[in-house]
Amino acid sequence: MSRPPPPMLSVPEKKTAAAELFRDRHFFSAAAFSDIRDARAAVAVPNPQAQPPASRRALILRYHRLLFSARDDPCAFDETLSFTWHDAFRPHLKHAAASLRFEKAALVFNVGAAASRIAAAHSRATEEGVRAACGEFQRAAGAFRAVGEMMEEEAATTVDMSSQASAMLERLMLAQAQECCFERALAGGKSPAVCSKVARQAALYYEEAYAALVAPPLQNHFERSWVSQVQLKAALFNAEACYRHAIDLHEKTEIGEEIARLQVGINAIVDTKRTARGAPGPLYDYASRLEQDMNKSLETAKEENYRVYLFRIPAATSLAPLPAASLVRSASLSEILEAKTENGTQSP
Repeated sequence: MSRPPPPMLSVPEKKTAAAELFRDRHFFSAAAFSDIRDARAAVAVPNPQAQPPASRRALILRYHRLLFSARDDPCAFDETLSFTWHDAFRPHLKHAAASLRFEKAALVFNVGAAASRIAAAHSRATEEGVRAACGEFQRAAGAFRAVGEMMEEEAATTVDMSSQASAMLERLMLAQAQECCFERALAGGKSPAVCSKVARQAALYYEEAYAALVAPPLQNHFERSWVSQVQLKAALFNAEACYRHAIDLHEKTEIGEEIARLQVGINAIVDTKRTARGAPGPLYDYASRLEQDMNKSLETAKEENYRVYLFRIPAATSLAPLPAASLVRSASLSEILEAKTENGTQSP
């Protein structure tokens, strides 16, 4: 049975305070100082979420490239200059640092956030849309990984740019990219065995993200709806993996294991729906429909086994882990910084 694709998560941008930049103190060898000053002012708007994400990405990338072309590190010439950025998930928290590396890392974070917004906004009802979303989620994953690497030498920062948050966001974006691959596999008529492997890998990525979200320092830092959505997605894709594997088992007349796998998947959905509060309604609807489909298959398998096969039903604890296959990767920093604008051209 066809089910509408479940919703995806996107990352909000970090906001920044204005920074006073002067040619004579900060960028005295920059040929385009006014461009640098104006580009930062364009990035530092009060409500970046109100602008289209593709336009935001173009503005951020332009400022990032201008900083690299300037060659000067303004913080080396002015002890009073610092860059202030707010936590993306707790905007009342902020960090100021006299560090151009911190400024660049915050920009890369926002490039990742914009990519996630672009990806989440794509309609995944078409092959073109799901492919585009998959690519943007992989760019977002690479951006957040790069943030973690860039911040290794920084003494302190807000939680959203910590090594734990960077790793969690990378896994989450990979999970959503892998989810797109699962949708493509289903739409493309791939075998149940292949679909099961792709779903299982999505579940593993979601499980890794969820484990980080419920452990310090990320615990209680993100909205409950975020945590619940990641938790429920992990259960759903474990269930999808069981469901697709069960279809393959049914074709091979391995009815005993089929029944066991279906029961494991159904239990995963039921148990998680009981504890994952605050996730979007469409996600609960997806879970309920998947549960219904699996229960129908379970009833059929049990009836056939009772009337025809009489296979022993293995215990859930005796089942081997399902195989997984990753079809995604985090984009490189060069790929991220060469992202196209909504018109299909590179940012200037």
